[in-house]
Amino acid sequence: MTRAPDRSLLTGMSPRGIWGFSLGLVLLLVGLTAVQLHAGYLRTIRVASANIADTARITEEQVHGSLRVVRLMLRAIAEAPRNDPNAFRRFMATRAKVVPEIRQAFIVNADGVVTIATLPQVEGRNTADRPFFAEARNLPPGHDIYVAKPLPLGADGSLVIMVSMPLSGPDGQFDGVAAVSLELGYFQTLLQSVHTGEPGAGALLVTPEGDIVGRDPEPELYVGKNIAKGGAFAMHRQAGNAANTFVHVTATDGKEKLSAVRTLTDPAMPPLVVIVGRPLEGVLAPWRTEALTMAAVVGALALAIFGLTGLAGRRLIALKASEERYRGLIETQNDLVVRLTLDEHLVFVNEAFARAHGQASAAIVGQSWRAFVHQDDHAATAQAITDVLRPPAFRASVENRMETVTGLRWISWEGAAIRDMAGRIVEVQAVGRDITEWVEQRERQTTLLRDLDSSNRELEQFAYVASHDLREPLRMITSYIGLIERRYAALLDEDGRQFLDFARDGARRMDLMVLDLLEFSRVGRVRTPLAQVALAETVAAAAENLRLPIEESGTTLSIPADLPVVTGSASELVRLFQNLIGNAVKYRQPDRPLMVTVTAERSGSGWTCTVADNGIGIAPEYFDRIFDIFQRLHTRNEYEGTGIGLALCRKIVEHHGGHIWVESEPGQGSRFRFTLADRPVQSTVTAP
Repeated sequence: MTRAPDRSLLTGMSPRGIWGFSLGLVLLLVGLTAVQLHAGYLRTIRVASANIADTARITEEQVHGSLRVVRLMLRAIAEAPRNDPNAFRRFMATRAKVVPEIRQAFIVNADGVVTIATLPQVEGRNTADRPFFAEARNLPPGHDIYVAKPLPLGADGSLVIMVSMPLSGPDGQFDGVAAVSLELGYFQTLLQSVHTGEPGAGALLVTPEGDIVGRDPEPELYVGKNIAKGGAFAMHRQAGNAANTFVHVTATDGKEKLSAVRTLTDPAMPPLVVIVGRPLEGVLAPWRTEALTMAAVVGALALAIFGLTGLAGRRLIALKASEERYRGLIETQNDLVVRLTLDEHLVFVNEAFARAHGQASAAIVGQSWRAFVHQDDHAATAQAITDVLRPPAFRASVENRMETVTGLRWISWEGAAIRDMAGRIVEVQAVGRDITEWVEQRERQTTLLRDLDSSNRELEQFAYVASHDLREPLRMITSYIGLIERRYAALLDEDGRQFLDFARDGARRMDLMVLDLLEFSRVGRVRTPLAQVALAETVAAAAENLRLPIEESGTTLSIPADLPVVTGSASELVRLFQNLIGNAVKYRQPDRPLMVTVTAERSGSGWTCTVADNGIGIAPEYFDRIFDIFQRLHTRNEYEGTGIGLALCRKIVEHHGGHIWVESEPGQGSRFRFTLADRPVQSTVTAP
């Protein structure tokens, strides 16, 4: 057994010591909260930096993909033959339609003059001083496109982005440029797709010189401005890495932000710079909420600690008074109440327990519970005490015998774990009630049930033997009636011969009744193991047994192929369907062909089967009576039978855990319905 725990550290503290302990606890709580908040701040910045860096990377990939589309288009234009200006102009127009944001495409010769354009009015214009021409001519090896800063174009003066590619002549020398003008929306839509919509957040696309090519939101205020000397762009250039993350003040709107900056690193592409930023205030909003919540919680806990410390003295007094009331309540109970330590020694017993054992409470305390429990019940009681110490319930019950002043008594115990202020289990408390009379009654009921079961088996055996043995004298009666008829038929008059017929018919009917009674007694007594039975095969077997009356009566029997597989006794289920189908054939309407239909449907935890016919039907007042043994609704001159068939059906159905009933309307037919419950398959035969 587990050793009882030591006394709590707080037990010996003075009021000043408790206050000092409480103050130290509050200071420790404040320190831990500050550390937690600082760690939360760093974690928030780190997570936000990783997220915004991923967004910048995705934006870079999208910008790269967009430029590849333009690059491939310029490459196709540069490589196309230009000997037919009109055909070449149509070719450029067709290519330009691939990107709806392209305003125009044109070819500039080595002198800077536009030679062929999708808009013929610009042909002949000199663009030698334009950056898209000058910078494209000076591109270093390995770079084949140049993106210029936005410039006004056309009569409306709207800003466009010029993208150009240098051309080479047959001698490999500079031979002009192929260029397209893009509307700002080409990159604007891309930046807007990654922009979170958070107030103060934004995404920028910047040329290597610091000129803003695209920005979301408010592109009209910022596109074309240069941010080379401030903000995240300047810090990124100074760091010299392809990707960086900074906390900084932006050069565009002067707000403190967390920004991720990436430079396109594809050598064939211009080194455009992608900047994605979020306002630091929005990044830290969840952390500030958490900080305020934690501060409020710490403040509330500090107040609670100081309040509880102030109330501790009065609370201890109240607890002591409550303990006295509890002890008084326990002492006045008639039930037995004990408390024992984890090393099996009693630390408290109430007066009822002491009186039952004829000892004083003080003399009992300190003894082991084993001294009061019958030796044969020690193991069960010890197991119950062990179960009390196990989660989740920390409760257990047990019945044992105790030698009391009134003799050996049965006691039912309910035990529960008792914890100290630290939550540790220190004792077990149990409440016992004398159940001696109930145990004796339970044993008497068990004996009676056992005797009743034995009696039922004897009655079933008797019914079987009686039914079997009764057939022997009936066979003798039938034999001698036949002998009398053969020897003395000539000596008998008409009445005598009629009397012999009556006697023979009575013996035959008596033999049928004995056979039916024998079959009735077998149901549930001679039991084969329950197995999986296909109802379609069962109904087919029953129909085969009834083949002659079915064919003679012209009966149409409908058996669906999708009848289910159930758990039951195959032989009993064959008899069940054989009786129900046979009854339908027997009680058919003489003026119309007989139709018998067998169906089954799922219902609850089993199946509901139906055998329906269009026979003579049954009046409602006989619905219950027809299932009783030897009950007939017609004379023997009308229909033969012993009146045991439907009683046998009910016994088979009940043996399978179901019930049977009839739905009928006289003259219209009947529907015999019964349920078969889902039951487990048995692996052994139940002996009678």
